[in-house]
Parts: sequence; C-alpha cells; structure tokens
Amino acid sequence: MSTESVRSASLIPEFGTLSGVRVLSSGNIIAAPYAAGLMAEMGAEVIHLERPGVGDTARAVPGEFGVNSFWAAQARNRLSMTLELDMNNEKSKEIFLGLIRQSDIWVESLVWLEKLGINDEMIMEANPQIVIVHVSGYGKKEFGGIPEVCDRPSFDIIGQAFSGYLSLTGVDGGDFSPGKPMLDDYLTSYYAVFGALSAYIRRLKTGKGEIVDLAQYEAASYIMNREFVEYQYSKRLPPRTGTRSDSQPYGVYQAGDGRYVAVGTVGPSTYYRALKVMGLDTDYFDFISCGASYTATQSPKGKELAAKIDEWMRSHTAQEVEDLYNKTKTPAAVVNTVADCLTHPHFLSRDNFVTYIDDNSGKEVTSFDVIPKMKNNPGKVWRGGPKLGQDTENILRTILGFSDEKIAGLHADKII
Repeated sequence: MSTESVRSASLIPEFGTLSGVRVLSSGNIIAAPYAAGLMAEMGAEVIHLERPGVGDTARAVPGEFGVNSFWAAQARNRLSMTLELDMNNEKSKEIFLGLIRQSDIWVESLVWLEKLGINDEMIMEANPQIVIVHVSGYGKKEFGGIPEVCDRPSFDIIGQAFSGYLSLTGVDGGDFSPGKPMLDDYLTSYYAVFGALSAYIRRLKTGKGEIVDLAQYEAASYIMNREFVEYQYSKRLPPRTGTRSDSQPYGVYQAGDGRYVAVGTVGPSTYYRALKVMGLDTDYFDFISCGASYTATQSPKGKELAAKIDEWMRSHTAQEVEDLYNKTKTPAAVVNTVADCLTHPHFLSRDNFVTYIDDNSGKEVTSFDVIPKMKNNPGKVWRGGPKLGQDTENILRTILGFSDEKIAGLHADKII
C-alpha cells in the first residue's frame, strides 16, 4: 500500500503535518480513541469503528444542556463507521481487513480481541506495512507479564493505583487525589501516539510495519522514574505532599483575597529570588537548611520559613503574588478557573479556543484548540463529534468501492 493510494481516497480536507495518513481506530472511551483523535487534529484521516446500535461507551456519558460535552470535546475530526467486528462472519472480515489494507496505523483497545477472531498475524498478513498499536490496562501477554493480570479490566483510577502514582497524591492521612481530568488515560494516549508515529517513521524508511504495545499503568509509572531511583537508595517512600512539594516555596498557597496561587522554586537561584520578593532574610533561611528537600522543610527552621511564607501570601492578593514573583523571573501563577481561562487575555491572544458544530447534538460548542501549534502546516478542527455511523456508507463506497446494493445487504444483515 502506498501513501499516495491512501490520499486519493481521503474523505477529509487536506491539512496538517499528518495529511495523507489513514488511522483506523477501534476501542472505547479515552486512551486509544483519543490517541487516534490527536492524530486527526494534525490532519490524519481517522476512521473510528463503533458497534452498530451501541457505539463508543463515551456516547453514554450523561450530557447537560443537550450536549454530551465529553463526546463533543474528544470525538471531533473523527469519521464514525459502524461495524460488527466478528471475524467468523465473512462479510465483517472482508470489510475489516479491507480497511486494514487501506490504513497506515491501527490503534485498538478491544478487550476481547482473540474472541473476535482478530490477531496480529492476520493483520500483518493483510498489510505488512501497517503499524499496530495495542492499548490496554496491563499490556498484552505476548510482550510479557502475568497472563491473568494482562486479562484484567482497567479504567483511569485503576491504572493510577496499580502504577504507584496514586500513592503520591493527596495528604498523608487524608483522601487520595486521582484528579478530575483522567490523567492516566490521557498520558496513555500521548505515549500511544509517540509509539505509533515512531513506528510509522521507521516504516517510511524501511517499508516494514511494527507492533506497538502500551499498558495504561506503564504510562503513569514512567513519569515516576525519579521516585523509583530515589527509593533504591533512601528506602523512604515519597511523601504525599498534597498542594505542597517536598521543597519550598513550591506549591499552592491561599492568598489574602481567598484565591489561590501556585509558586515554584527549583534550585537556589529561584529560591533566593522568591525570598527577596517576600522580604525574608536569605542568610538566615538558607536554601540547604530550609528549602532544598523534604528533610529541610520539616526542620524547625524550615517550618518557621513555611509560616513566614503563608503569612506573606495572606497579606497579598493572588494577582499581586503572581505579578511580584514574575517581575523577578520567579515562577508564579494564579490558579485560574475554567471561567478565568475562557476570558484570560493570554489564552485569547494565543487563539486557544475554537468554536464548531457538534454533529451529534447539532449545537455549537467551544473547546480548546489544537496543540502544538505548527507554523507551516497547522492542525485544525474541521468537524465536531459525529453521529453514530455518520460516515459508514461513504467509507464503504469511497474506500472499499461497495455498491449501494451491497451496502443495503449489510444493513439488512445488521453488520453495519
């Protein structure tokens, strides 16, 4: 399969750095579909396979005001095709492998892959150049791992717990803080894209496909590398520091106006600049004794400094803290709410928000625009989240060359 043949049958506008790349997506909710969606925002043509009459589980997320905000924000730029993925049915198999032959990348998070009769050998035989990306909770047993664990189901909070990441959140003795944004799901999506495009670049050089395997828990564990290294020598579990770090001043503080501000110092330079901003004695509160580590912050002098910092924060508004810190190139930012972001002049100057029609609800929605920005071949949002099966017939006609009669038969057999 050549890249040129894919482009000639493309069903989407031409734009972005991934124009001409076709991605087949099959799975539910976040990690795998969102990975495909990230590529769609950079110009890849993404065909998202959904079960007829059921669809992606994300469609069932309750929506307020007539809009499923989850779907409207995450499913943009996708083509929705319905298909029963049962390889025991020859008609289903013909369609699925036909799409595999016409695709560059297949991203999947199907729980019952073997039960559906799908395996890597079948896919690579149909298209030796394709990049397969498996996304699962615990990884595919073919890549290692305890088979019984590999077969377990998982969601975001499960991945955070198993990975060890959740143990770092919240405050000792208090609740854990898995967070409203599905951190592990989205991390997994970005690593999946990294793996997909790394393998795709190699395919362009060699003509050979690749099989990528990514476990959800691994994405969260990977960002904990520092903790793994430190524990080997200290044998001390990292503390659950809540809104504060294991150094200071670093964390979230409440200002005098009731709002919150995040400040960050890393290393002696920013530490001493922060203390000078607050008018504190830099000789008395030296970096090593008071701010460099968890041990320092918990020392008597470190705790004295913490009290001084809190007192200073309460004597200023959050905006004053942000302004005073940043005047000396010391990192600080008011903790913006969603409403603040939508009206903040920097967000607006960066054109961070985009408005489009959500096809699923027919309503206009505003969400965050495509990142990262590209100077010469920018990504874009060209459509909202599609209705279930909105593009099925067009895909079958244009990409696979099916006749109207054959498509009608597939509807009658409930395959699409």
